[in-house]
Amino acid sequence: MSNNSFGGQWDDLTCFQYEMRNGIHLDNQSFVNMYNDVADLITSIIDIKTHTDLGGGVGAYCKAMQKKGIETIYYDLNPHHYEYAQMYNVADKYHLIDFTKLDLECDFVSCIEVMEHIPDDKLIAFLTNLKCNYFHFSSTPHYTSFDAEWGHINIKPVGKWIELFEKCGFKLMQEMDKPTKWSLLFSK
Repeated sequence: MSNNSFGGQWDDLTCFQYEMRNGIHLDNQSFVNMYNDVADLITSIIDIKTHTDLGGGVGAYCKAMQKKGIETIYYDLNPHHYEYAQMYNVADKYHLIDFTKLDLECDFVSCIEVMEHIPDDKLIAFLTNLKCNYFHFSSTPHYTSFDAEWGHINIKPVGKWIELFEKCGFKLMQEMDKPTKWSLLFSK
């Protein structure tokens, strides 16, 4: 198992500890509430039975969907995220694996602030083969001073992400402002 699943200069533990120090954890009620709001919004727009979270991190999105009675499936490549998510019982199923190497069939998929770590060639192959009904996506369009450390190798504006998803067979349903102002909801 790689000790650098984010693709940057920081190892997995450094990335995890950075998140913990910056409130990206399940003991931060405002962070948890943000994902509860996201789950409320998504379930008001579409009817879903299962939620597959790709790059689920600490598991806030899964936990919010689980509270709504939706079956949750969690994927992450960082073992510290994986252990933390299991400790907080955020999902019904857990996978510690690179999801881009899988052929998945899902109902509702989320991938929040993950794809900026993955090159287009891997994304296009994965997204083209992905069978799902809906996909909730967010990836920062902003460059920062620590992109190299964090592993942000694929930053692009929202319009370019829409083009990439459309190339892979997705249709934009709507732009959203949760959990980020650049979130997108697609159907396939």
